[in-house]
Amino acid sequence: MTLHTVKPSGIGVKNNSQFSIWHNQRLAQRRAAPAIRKNDGKTMMTTSFDMRRRQQFLYEDLYNKTRVNQFSLINAGIENKKVADSTLENSSVYQFLYLEALWIWMLDYTAGEPIAALAPRIADIVDKFEEWNKVDQFCQQEAALEFPDYGPYEYSGAPDFSILSDYQDTLQLLSITILLRDLHTVKRIVHILRSHRGVDGLFEQLVDGYVEDGQALDTCIIGKPYDTLLQVFYEEDEKATLDLLQKYLKQWYPAMKNHPRWYDGHLRIRDEGNAPYYGYWAFEAGATVFLLDLDDSQIDHLVYPKDLVDYARQLRKEGRYTSLDTEPLMRKGRVEGGQPCPQTGFWETPAKLHSRSHFEQGQIMPVFDDAAYGETIWYWSEE
Repeated sequence: MTLHTVKPSGIGVKNNSQFSIWHNQRLAQRRAAPAIRKNDGKTMMTTSFDMRRRQQFLYEDLYNKTRVNQFSLINAGIENKKVADSTLENSSVYQFLYLEALWIWMLDYTAGEPIAALAPRIADIVDKFEEWNKVDQFCQQEAALEFPDYGPYEYSGAPDFSILSDYQDTLQLLSITILLRDLHTVKRIVHILRSHRGVDGLFEQLVDGYVEDGQALDTCIIGKPYDTLLQVFYEEDEKATLDLLQKYLKQWYPAMKNHPRWYDGHLRIRDEGNAPYYGYWAFEAGATVFLLDLDDSQIDHLVYPKDLVDYARQLRKEGRYTSLDTEPLMRKGRVEGGQPCPQTGFWETPAKLHSRSHFEQGQIMPVFDDAAYGETIWYWSEE
């Protein structure tokens, strides 16, 4: 893996020897002060930022300014949602809001936030993922009406696995929920992506333990580097398995060069002091190690989320979960049109642009009788 280091001034330099020095220092810190890496919700918060951060490219001022900028971007996205004038634009805004929330989570993880504090937040990000998917269905339905020669509308989850950013972002979200042992949230993602079953080998292996109809496929839609990780699930020799995993970790970052948002983000520090850098993490490699219960004691690669894998193992050892599969797949905060409003406040529906309105509890939620949009689903608006 080749990464550029970055000076506090924001000037990037390509220096493999400097990276190697830091890598050795990181190993020494792990061996000399293991308490620093505890996920007990206390230790990591009482150490200095530089000691608790999980990647060396993030320093405190960059973290603070990037986090502030992320919330500014989200606020701008909320405003854009109010003025979106097409279903396609509306879908793009909802995708934007989901991704910005995911990247804040990753930024906080990279900064060394205790995982126990991060775990409850992932379900809200999946809420946004689900909202994007709902809105995108209306976009797809409209396209089916406009271009009937391509056939009628059929349900298709919003992410396009042939696009690197969509595929990697989705793998990261899914893998995080697996490592948090958030069973209900994993099932929600699988339900949203039910249209993606049977087409990608790595996705099938990651969800295999959460579905009744697992499918063994030997290729990924995007071959490099993902076919390497897929081979880990089929390799029986322990050493060969770990060699494949190490190979994947080395391949991962160079293969991300076409990710439009965060590749080399630590080098793109803006005048305001923020950057599109949230951490470089192959969470899917961590999920693979956890699901197969592999020995990762010899793995110490920058993009490998060892803390999160250790956290997942500890939860499994103690029989604990972030959530169990005991709730309906659709979370609270939604109601179908024609049904009574469950809570007084503001609600909105993707079935109609600029639909955000105030309803009293018990009031019948409106239905928009437009065959192009199907049923009207209202969602609680927290703004």
